Amino acid sequence: MNKYAAIFFDLDGTLRANQPEGFEAFVEYAAQVGIMLTVEQVEICEREAHRYWADGALVSDHQARYDERGFWINYNNVLLNAMGIHDQNSAAEKIQNLFDHYYPQDIVFPDTSVVLRALHDAGYILGLVSNRDGDLAPLVTQYGLSEYFLFTLSGGQAQSFKPDPGIFLQSLQMAGNVAPEQTLFVGDSYYADILGALGVRMNALLIDRHDIFQDFYPKRVKTLQGVLPFLGLQQLQQHD
Repeated sequence: MNKYAAIFFDLDGTLRANQPEGFEAFVEYAAQVGIMLTVEQVEICEREAHRYWADGALVSDHQARYDERGFWINYNNVLLNAMGIHDQNSAAEKIQNLFDHYYPQDIVFPDTSVVLRALHDAGYILGLVSNRDGDLAPLVTQYGLSEYFLFTLSGGQAQSFKPDPGIFLQSLQMAGNVAPEQTLFVGDSYYADILGALGVRMNALLIDRHDIFQDFYPKRVKTLQGVLPFLGLQQLQQHD
């Protein structure tokens, strides 16, 4: 008998991503303005990016205080300060000047459909739970993943954003009132996905692609396909 009846997935950074990711572009642009980051600082940068976006009150406060460009300059400063770098000749603004030409590709990870297909065929209830504002259904259709999910739920629809309990509790209801103990949440944000899921007694698995949370949480895999052996399922070949 399976330990889990349902598996819920985060979207951004878990099933799909910008390429290059925002923090990767930040590291590259920092180097271009003369700030060469150590491996440790890069890890701090990525963790801080996760922490920042999980703090909805802080993000909302900053959005209210700044215009759009000012918001992103302030965000760059948040990352720099976390790494112990304090306004080296207005580095945050110089980095933002480079971000003005940041046009990432929207990619679905190659193992996304492989994993979802395997879990769907194995009989798990699958849901998609994201901190985006709008309806996720058009995105799921665009990405060719709609056949796998029983439901999708965004923070805007739930009027609750991870890690707040509300969005997790609503997702359990949408899955047919599945017990949290029978649910596994899979996401790439320790602060939003893992702490939020654990807070309502769900189980949680962290996609930690760069091993930046190895001292924070033990249940981690490096790729989405690692979900399958975690559940005792055989890893499958990717389909074109």
